[in-house]
Amino acid sequence: MASSFSSTIAPTIIDLRQSFARDEKFNAGPDAKRQKIHQDTYPSPPHCDVGTNNNNNKGSNADVPLDLVLENPEAAWDSADSDSVDDMTDVTSLTDETHLHDHPHHRDSSSSSSSSNSGSNNNSEMEQEPAADGGFDLPKMILSSLKPEVEGTPKTIPTMVLYDDYGLQLFDQITYLQEYYLTQEEIEILERDADEIVDHIPDNSVVVELGAGSLRKTVLLLNALERKRKNIRYYALDLMLDELTKSLKSLGQFANVKTAGLWGTYDQGLTFVSSFGSDVPKTLLWLGSSIGNLNRQESQEFIASYRKTLNVGDNWIIGIDRRNDAQEITVAYNDPKGITRDFIMNGLDHINVLLGQEFIDRQKFRYFAQYNVEVGRHEAFYQVTEAHELVYTSPSTAEEIRIALAKDELINVEYSYKWSLQESTQLFEDTQMTKVGQWTSSSNRYDLHLVQKTPFYFKTPTANKPLPSQDEWIELWKSWDLVTMNMIQHPTMLLEKPIALRHPFLFYLGHIPTFLDIQLSRVLQEPFTEPSYFSVIFERGIDPDVEDPTQCHSHSEVPDTWPEVEEIVAFRNRVRERLLKVLNDPVTYPMTRRLARMVFMAFEHEAMHLETIIYMLAQSPNTAPPPAIQAPWAVMKSVADDTSSSKAILSPLVVSPATWFSIDPAQLDKDILYLGHNDLESDDLTHTHKQDLESPFGWDNEHPLVTSRPLPSAFEIQSRQVTNNEYLAYLRATDISGKALLPTNERTPASWLIQDGEVSVKSVYGPVPLEVSGIWPVSCSNLQANGYAAWLSTQHNGVTYTLPTEHELSIAFKLRQATIPKTGLETYGFRQWYPTLDQQSLRSSSSTHFSGPGGLWDWTSTAFAPLDKDGFKISTLYPGYSTDFFDEKHMVVLGASWATHPRIAERRSFRNWYQANYPFVFAGFRLVKRA
Repeated sequence: MASSFSSTIAPTIIDLRQSFARDEKFNAGPDAKRQKIHQDTYPSPPHCDVGTNNNNNKGSNADVPLDLVLENPEAAWDSADSDSVDDMTDVTSLTDETHLHDHPHHRDSSSSSSSSNSGSNNNSEMEQEPAADGGFDLPKMILSSLKPEVEGTPKTIPTMVLYDDYGLQLFDQITYLQEYYLTQEEIEILERDADEIVDHIPDNSVVVELGAGSLRKTVLLLNALERKRKNIRYYALDLMLDELTKSLKSLGQFANVKTAGLWGTYDQGLTFVSSFGSDVPKTLLWLGSSIGNLNRQESQEFIASYRKTLNVGDNWIIGIDRRNDAQEITVAYNDPKGITRDFIMNGLDHINVLLGQEFIDRQKFRYFAQYNVEVGRHEAFYQVTEAHELVYTSPSTAEEIRIALAKDELINVEYSYKWSLQESTQLFEDTQMTKVGQWTSSSNRYDLHLVQKTPFYFKTPTANKPLPSQDEWIELWKSWDLVTMNMIQHPTMLLEKPIALRHPFLFYLGHIPTFLDIQLSRVLQEPFTEPSYFSVIFERGIDPDVEDPTQCHSHSEVPDTWPEVEEIVAFRNRVRERLLKVLNDPVTYPMTRRLARMVFMAFEHEAMHLETIIYMLAQSPNTAPPPAIQAPWAVMKSVADDTSSSKAILSPLVVSPATWFSIDPAQLDKDILYLGHNDLESDDLTHTHKQDLESPFGWDNEHPLVTSRPLPSAFEIQSRQVTNNEYLAYLRATDISGKALLPTNERTPASWLIQDGEVSVKSVYGPVPLEVSGIWPVSCSNLQANGYAAWLSTQHNGVTYTLPTEHELSIAFKLRQATIPKTGLETYGFRQWYPTLDQQSLRSSSSTHFSGPGGLWDWTSTAFAPLDKDGFKISTLYPGYSTDFFDEKHMVVLGASWATHPRIAERRSFRNWYQANYPFVFAGFRLVKRA
């Protein structure tokens, strides 16, 4: 942990303003050559002025020794606050994407000088112009904002004027006010959860903070990283050099965390971040709800611009203030002591200093603030108290600029947008940042979100767009290719059969494009894509009876020799091109409901097989983990302790005992009680429905909508699925022969690996010890789940525990979906690559939380059969989809697993099924309790 006293050693500062302003390649356009910083270097940009400063330099280049181009990079670290030295390497790259202009950082950032990363007020249309020294011409921006070119445009003043030395002092006082809850709430989260948050930051990472400011809160994260003994390179980005230097010195010294300052703007920071190679994991910090100074569209564009600089697996921690009580927000920005008022009004004095003349008389203005509930933002203005004219005289030309002000006119200086949880969830969805963690203050007013750039992103489906879009297909293909071309190691694993009841992996590489090609040819009445014989060997896989594998439904013939993988991949690419042509050529291929249904079926078929192939991979000892996506337990650093043994440092997670929810179906809305939905394939060809592309699709076993089924009696259902630890306790409690933990024990889940009496859980990352995976839901067969329920019933006189029926579980899931909004943390859709419980179940002892679908599918006690025998109509496009499994051996499974696509996971009518004694699927269970 850092020392409690301020360091006397001057910090390392990297001058991005000078470096990227005069770098010839900076203006070279999107094709500029990119050089990468690799993991074994500690970087500074080319021509980068790296030095130290100890003086009150007012941010002036002339007053600090920042004009030194290092010939001996190690010298910088000899004088910095780190005991270890890395080489400093030039950065000559810039992002290949167009930069956003810098936006101002408002007072929501309790890091005071983070506000100074601004260029202009966010409601000014004026483009920022660089000054000669690589900064921005703030005086020109002030005049331009007060005298906009378009007549009638409201006048504004750049937020940056608030942050002179005195303004920073006032702002620091604001952050200590009880009324200004944002800072206190963020500190509360970091004091409570910093250890858990930094578990997601890999060892040997670069951490870049945008608008670092005072580092009062950041030090809590840095101390947690130090406790974890992670080697971290931390960069604080800010535009106020004095505050940046002062803040870094206040950190003291760390043993493992190295610190340096980045003097520059967001755009220059964007370029700096893009300079790191793919082998360097990165985490961005954006604290203090600084996002609030951007409007909704600007926020999306800003996150999207930085996302392009991130590599797969990189993180971003973002603080966001919610849409809270209007009065609380109002007082937070207009405190009774008047410190906020003084802070805002001081900006007018600063304008006079910047312009070098008495331009504004602050006595003719007052601070006016309001919270706009409809828009969800706090608005700060200067209100003109008497009509007058502002006069600016150019010192070089003596030309006058006159600006007329009307009495009561409002001049905006600051906006602070607030975000509901639904809005922030949608923001991350729109920018394709996968949320992997959320930490909320005890008052539920403020959140820290941890989002990650992932190799693909499955967006939430739109209700009235049942046809998968081209973008959705592309993301699905990314996922399929990652799994089949990276996690299946070629060529050694292609013919591997980790589950004897299934084909080798190679079959599925051919099956997926073949199924799509067959469906396209049947609907469009076109020939198969060559080689056409693939339709003979790859059309349908096998699903033998677990008890008697010689019994199997009809399937494609198994060749003596499978085709080469290169031939299969080439075929796959041709079929994909064929589909894209169908999606993009409405003249040749007008999109009818029948064609759209075929596309829907092929999409979900591939998504289902993606999950199938992954549960096969979990059974293989040869599986490569998903590239660049580290599991939290793998992110921790192993360190040598005093006995020279390896000790893993990871925040322990515990799960509270499951609670029970009482549900009385008789009291619920009828839509929650119904099963299935109406979607008859034969209607596709009728005149009424032929062009219907908005009604949802479903598989044949989901039709029809059943409204007359007798209601279940009132029941109690567990809040979450049974965990590995709980299932292990059952095995040990019933272990009469001492063979409970033998792999051959029929009650031992196939998801477990048992070696020397120790249990690990199989995953795509390899075996995971119970100290990590014990709190995951247990993946097991239906028969094994029933065994647990029967045992538990013996432990409680007069109470019977069973698996829920399909109707009961459907009601519970629909009730949750109707009452709990999405948070972006749902445990499906590859938001994580292992079957964890949802975050709230892991933390909360509250009896009000019911874990929804995800993690693992939920077994039911209902045999798979038509919802309504009279209403069931076999699919004409895919007649073998359901009917082969109406055999009393397959049981209905509802919900989703971590590897389930959102299109499937969020359609409550979707019905999955597996043989009751099939042990390999990603399926767990929760119980119902009956008196």
